[in-house]
Amino acid sequence: MTGKSETVDVYVKFRTIAHFFDPDDPCPEECRELSDRAEEEIAKTVTYFLKTIHPSKQGELIISLPNTDINKNRIKDLPLSISSHYKSRTIELKRDRKLIWWEGIREFRLTIAILIPALLGIGLTTLFTKDIIAVIVQNILVICSWVVIWQPFQTLVFDRWTIAVRIRIYQHIARMNIQIRGELE
Repeated sequence: MTGKSETVDVYVKFRTIAHFFDPDDPCPEECRELSDRAEEEIAKTVTYFLKTIHPSKQGELIISLPNTDINKNRIKDLPLSISSHYKSRTIELKRDRKLIWWEGIREFRLTIAILIPALLGIGLTTLFTKDIIAVIVQNILVICSWVVIWQPFQTLVFDRWTIAVRIRIYQHIARMNIQIRGELE
């Protein structure tokens, strides 16, 4: 063993450069945004790499395009564009994560405001276990309580966790060594 971490290539192939860039972005290629399709395909492939290859191995992202879409400028500009895109998307996702936190706290406050009267109503209806209307109201209040408890939990735990995972993947992509290669059609 040499002590140097092994590099593993992560390949993503595009059939045309038209699938790669956002068609509505008028910027030059070195700072142009990726299409949603390209962003997702690269992220999906790198995620698979991170889940299946040992994390200590360094990945090199290889973007494969048809030879007809390759030129000297693209070989130089596309790695910068990809890295820049994922850096800016990471910043956006961090901002989204903060917004989701604030939304979850607002939902939690609303949950407390609904849950306290619902629990009082459930407690009150237990005094009338022989009355069918009281039992129906009690069951409705229990269901409503579960629903209002679930939403802030979903927002504060699952939604934030999902964004945190995406942030880590996007940060990893932004740090990767990126190469553009031509491929015969």
